[in-house]
Amino acid sequence: MDFIKSEYENKNNEKQNYLEDLKKIIINSNSTLEGNCFYYHESLNEFSDLYSKQLNLFWCGKQAINNICEIGFNAGHSTMLLLLGRNDTPLNFTIFDIGHHSYTKPSYEYIKSKFSHVNFEYVEGDSTITMPQWIIDHPELINKYDIVHVDGGHSEHCIFNDMKNTDLLVKKDGIVIIDDTNSCVINKFVDLYLSTGNYKELSLLSTQGYPHRVIKKIK
Repeated sequence: MDFIKSEYENKNNEKQNYLEDLKKIIINSNSTLEGNCFYYHESLNEFSDLYSKQLNLFWCGKQAINNICEIGFNAGHSTMLLLLGRNDTPLNFTIFDIGHHSYTKPSYEYIKSKFSHVNFEYVEGDSTITMPQWIIDHPELINKYDIVHVDGGHSEHCIFNDMKNTDLLVKKDGIVIIDDTNSCVINKFVDLYLSTGNYKELSLLSTQGYPHRVIKKIK
């Protein structure tokens, strides 16, 4: 991953500009920032342990060809990382977010303005309800997603449904990133999907702090 680290560092000025702009949006929202891939939970203090997580997201984004889906946008930090290393070829980016934070929509509009080559769709609401209906309405996109980032609710109900819907969307050889696997509930579902033989775990950088796991659909 040394070459990925080098590419990521070459994007540092661009990344810092995005981070500063997003920070202003969050501060102006008068809301507390939920945990993400740069800062400690409920703060704007950078968390150095998340560096390997940033590199993994940066690498995963570079694997996308046509379609990315993210369950849980929050303030857009992971979306930015998934797009940071890509060229300006057209891409569809589908976002499902519950919309509880006042900074989410302004952050989404900001990210949308900075990556004008990306065709964004933002679906607000409980993903366990909105995703099944969206899939019914878009049958042509079943098994078409290169990357799905699962960063939604932590309850068994949420992760069960988010993973079930992710499995419908991700294509063969597509990548699924599952966040917050320090939660035994979430981690259990990653192991469950691996046990089916339809997925294999990718050997990316080990993540600390708020860890994630990355799996690839092989069947």
